[in-house]
Amino acid sequence: MATPARRSLVYSVRLSPQESNSIQKIADARHLPASTLVRSWILDRLELEQNG
Repeated sequence: MATPARRSLVYSVRLSPQESNSIQKIADARHLPASTLVRSWILDRLELEQNG
């Protein structure tokens, strides 16, 4: 029997308009959705914290 897929969790993060605009500009420059950019930053930091 196959194991059911785990559901992803969604976190809400409150940012100022200036912070949000800065993230969007970086994401646009990299041709990524802002959420993908932020997720990659979180995963990078998580790895650093776990291995550091």
